[in-house]
Amino acid sequence: MLHFQTLMYWTNLKRALISLFLLLLLEVFHNQHGLAATSNPARSHHTEVTLLSELDAVSPGSHFYVAIRMKMDEGWHTYWLNPGDAGSATQIDWTLPSGVYAGPIQWPTPSVIAIPPLASFGYEGECWLLIPMNISQEQRVGSTVNLKALVQWVECAQSCLPGSAELSLTLPVENSSRVDETLKEGFQKARYEIPRTPPESVDISFMDTGKNLIIFFQNKTGKILNFESVHFFPFQNGIIQNSAPQQLRLRKEGVSLEIARPSSNAAPLNEPLSGIFTAKLSGLKGIEKINWDIRAKKYIPPKVETQKKGASVYFNKKFFSYLGLSFIGGLILNLMPCVLPVISLKVLNLVGTSREGGSSSLVHGLFFVLGVLCSFWVVVGLLIFLREKGLELGWGFQLQSPPFVAFMALFFFLISLNLLGVYEIGVSLVSAQSLVEKAKGIFGSFLNGVLATLVASPCTAPFMGSAIGFALSQPPPVIMLVFSSLALGMAFPVFVLSIFPGLLRLLPKPGPWMVSFKQFLAFPILGAVIWLVWVYGKLRGIDGVVDILLATLFVGFGSWIYGKFSGPYHPLGVRIVSILVSVAILLSSFYYVVVEIEQSFSSKMAKKEEWIPFSESKLEEYVQQGVPVFVDFTASWCLTCQVNKKVALQNPEVKKKFEQLGVVRMEADWTNRDPKITEALEYLGRNGVPTYVFYGIDSSSPLLLPEVITPKMLLDVLSKIEKEKKQREAQTKSEEFFQ
Repeated sequence: MLHFQTLMYWTNLKRALISLFLLLLLEVFHNQHGLAATSNPARSHHTEVTLLSELDAVSPGSHFYVAIRMKMDEGWHTYWLNPGDAGSATQIDWTLPSGVYAGPIQWPTPSVIAIPPLASFGYEGECWLLIPMNISQEQRVGSTVNLKALVQWVECAQSCLPGSAELSLTLPVENSSRVDETLKEGFQKARYEIPRTPPESVDISFMDTGKNLIIFFQNKTGKILNFESVHFFPFQNGIIQNSAPQQLRLRKEGVSLEIARPSSNAAPLNEPLSGIFTAKLSGLKGIEKINWDIRAKKYIPPKVETQKKGASVYFNKKFFSYLGLSFIGGLILNLMPCVLPVISLKVLNLVGTSREGGSSSLVHGLFFVLGVLCSFWVVVGLLIFLREKGLELGWGFQLQSPPFVAFMALFFFLISLNLLGVYEIGVSLVSAQSLVEKAKGIFGSFLNGVLATLVASPCTAPFMGSAIGFALSQPPPVIMLVFSSLALGMAFPVFVLSIFPGLLRLLPKPGPWMVSFKQFLAFPILGAVIWLVWVYGKLRGIDGVVDILLATLFVGFGSWIYGKFSGPYHPLGVRIVSILVSVAILLSSFYYVVVEIEQSFSSKMAKKEEWIPFSESKLEEYVQQGVPVFVDFTASWCLTCQVNKKVALQNPEVKKKFEQLGVVRMEADWTNRDPKITEALEYLGRNGVPTYVFYGIDSSSPLLLPEVITPKMLLDVLSKIEKEKKQREAQTKSEEFFQ
């Protein structure tokens, strides 16, 4: 019995050893194949990266995916292709053997990472960046392919750090490819996150209103698109307000997504508009998550279709109602402060021509209408041309140009001086009369119409807004007709008076009252000048206001010289000199505000903040001199840096305190890797941005601030520096007293 038990014991032991041996062989085999599809993980700061392959053996001519798997610590994130308001996209540099080719990164759908008032686009937790790989047919079976990748990224939480890792993966080349079963599910999930092309039944277009970007989704099958939890991530940076809510609206023809455009410096939109659209779609299959890679074309209104009578669908009741509104708006435009003086002076001119009898008044009226129409057509033609080139402009688009606003302000000021009698010229700037006026003044009436249009360009009257808004969404012919109706409405009162000159007899006979009335009309024009200077100040700041006021001073001086010394009662030499001097002053003034100010504006703005680049030598020099220094270690890809800059560093009270105390502000820009800045950060015990450091007056030891700063925090430190400064000044005075 004992012998039998011993025999069974050794038999079981032998079986166990054989099983263990087979398991070891299987493990070795798996090491040679399965684990070869995964590189050793590499870690940098708060992110771990690994190079993975969906195949653990490749074959000649095979196509497959590899992935860079990124695992971020809790609270940390990396960035998408378009990082948003701050950040930098992950980059991969490949070193591949001959016959192996890597495609572009297939970016998974990102999420919004909001740090109000800014927002970025990126990934938290874990993400897989898929890269397509191609193996040429020439690869020899039995050989290996070695894939090497240098991965560089930016990882952020409250601070941001640049990370990098070198990864390597070797795959055997066999007769047939073999899928790594351990990674199969992970690659399937990663493929699902890659945006797909929308169905052909969904038509996608966009429209840029200047204020908003509107993306239209229309299902050609007629079925309703029940979108929920939608978001659009543009590939192009700077075309939307990244932190603004995106509004989904149900329309008759489908649905639209409305997104706010940047408040300023919006990049022009290229066609097609491209990006990732993500949503939940409710349907028969329940709620389905969709990720679409969209290429939206520019929205075009429905094409013209012919009706029974051959009329275009554009010319319907709606069109004629807006045509009427634009005509009424043109009538009311005559009462606007900009236009009223010019129209009133034309009426006064008609008072004189009505005494001539015959058809003189009618001819003057017709040429005035022609002047208004022609000048309107020129302005609207330019507007249509620029809109066709992709610029989103509307009525009064000229007022978005600082040089034009400055020119109009000086021009209006020149008109007001003429009305007040500071100068008189043969060709009046107000009535645009010319020497031709002696031959019934037809050309003068035409120029008066042109001038009326010019001064009307900054104005908008009731009913104009809706009519112009309708017109600018229509084809060019409709735009021209609506604005022509507006022009006819503005010219209509003068035209009626020219047809019925008897109405002019209701006015007093020509006399001194006309001079007083003319001078009175200068004051609405001066009001328009004040408004234009205010607009210019909004565009160019208080320094711009000072510049334009200085130019008006010289315009007034030049006009006074002309009016004082160019009269026929002065000697010819005096008249010629006065004309030359006044013209030179006027031209110089206009050139100054239109050209010189604009050229110097950029340099002025650059100097305004007075931030100087970081320099260790300058820092030491300032510290030795007892000058307080504030150093901002920042980077354009650091979202926290940008939020701190907007909320704290650009706070008016903080900026004022910096200037009062004479604190030198240094910017250490780490957007591009700089060894000197890296060394300075290491010296401070930091390895990322943002980092904020104060150097006080009496101590060279730095005061480090937290990554997230507030105006109060900065003001508290500045108050401490102010106290140190006063104590030092008091001590200096005391030492001088006892010497």
